[in-house]
Amino acid sequence: MSDKSEEKSKRLLVAINGSDESIHAAMYAVMLARTYKAEIKFLYVIDSATIKYLGMNQMLAKDEQVDYKVDLAYEGQNYLEYAVSLAASKGVIAQSELKDGSVVTEILKSAKDYEANMIVIGGADRKKGELLIKRNVHSSHQSDIIENSKIPVLVVKQEDIETKFKLF
Repeated sequence: MSDKSEEKSKRLLVAINGSDESIHAAMYAVMLARTYKAEIKFLYVIDSATIKYLGMNQMLAKDEQVDYKVDLAYEGQNYLEYAVSLAASKGVIAQSELKDGSVVTEILKSAKDYEANMIVIGGADRKKGELLIKRNVHSSHQSDIIENSKIPVLVVKQEDIETKFKLF
């Protein structure tokens, strides 16, 4: 009788965009990865679909689009390096990837390619009375990721995560 106790490796894909919420998601994912001995990959997507839309609607000139994309790539790389350093500070080895494209499409594709078991994203609670129109772009991406993902999506909404991360 063969022993099929070989477990599939646990893999977390963490989407970051530089917001406080996404950095909190990165912290939470690092704690999960260390606790459950999971592999972790941080992903930053340059939202070229929105840049293209802004260009088509003459809100950004062609040269501004290029400059903006370069700036986002630089920022994205910095956020990825920061996330990897957070993981390293807790003894977790992490990978990172910078992609260019539609945010939701690239996150879902990366999750599939990485064979992730879970996608981790940051989420902010809307304040009471806040209009639905005031949702930021990331929150609409959250909904699309949740609706279209074939694997579980964890939305981290924990305000005191920085304190917990320091103590972890």
